[in-house]
Amino acid sequence: MTEKGSTKKIYEESKSSLKVLILVTGDKGGTGKSTFSRGLLDVLIHHGVKVAAYDGDRRNSQLFRHYRSLESGVTQLDVMETGGADRLLDDMESGVAPVMLVDLPAGAGAALENFERETGFLEGATELGYKVTLVSVLSPVRDSVNALRVLMEEMGEMPRYVAVKNLHFGSDAQFELFDESKVKQELLRRDGLILSLPKLFGETYSLVDNKSLTFRQASTDLVMSQRRRVYQWLDLLDKELVKAGHVLGFNS
Repeated sequence: MTEKGSTKKIYEESKSSLKVLILVTGDKGGTGKSTFSRGLLDVLIHHGVKVAAYDGDRRNSQLFRHYRSLESGVTQLDVMETGGADRLLDDMESGVAPVMLVDLPAGAGAALENFERETGFLEGATELGYKVTLVSVLSPVRDSVNALRVLMEEMGEMPRYVAVKNLHFGSDAQFELFDESKVKQELLRRDGLILSLPKLFGETYSLVDNKSLTFRQASTDLVMSQRRRVYQWLDLLDKELVKAGHVLGFNS
């Protein structure tokens, strides 16, 4: 994939010494949080960002299954157990990578809140030079909106927030519950960002899943029609992610 024009300029202008911890959440299984995590990891690596990836979803370890063969690999964490997320703070202190990406399991909000109460990890991350970004992948249902509301209430003003509309569930217009909500207003008040996760054709997605490929591998290893679908999807995702590049690790 080739960077051109304004996209390349945005990447170049967004570089800084900030380090980023990205935590990807969803209200329940099936929202697309692991698909987003995989896509984000793929794009970060493609743009030469040094990233440490962690899969906290032990029941459905998509990030680990698809990306463990990469040189940087993927570390599995049992974040639902007390002490299971401690490695994140330790790895930040050791400087394992300027960008750390964590795919949290469905319903991990309570575990994340407990981790904050027990360790004050938000303040700890700040002390170590990391900014924390909380990504909430949304479906069009009210539960998704409520989960984001609770996340912001519990985690407070310190993190940066990104809401991602998963267009697998329909067009942007179908997210009216979120768009008309006070949750969206509060997100924007906190300078939060709203992105869209493009839809990937179901048959193509299934092929990628069945073969446990990275998206970049799929864009070269599948038959021509399917390769082009993945390539186009990655290109669309790339353009979305650059809109939030300064909170998703492209500035490191």
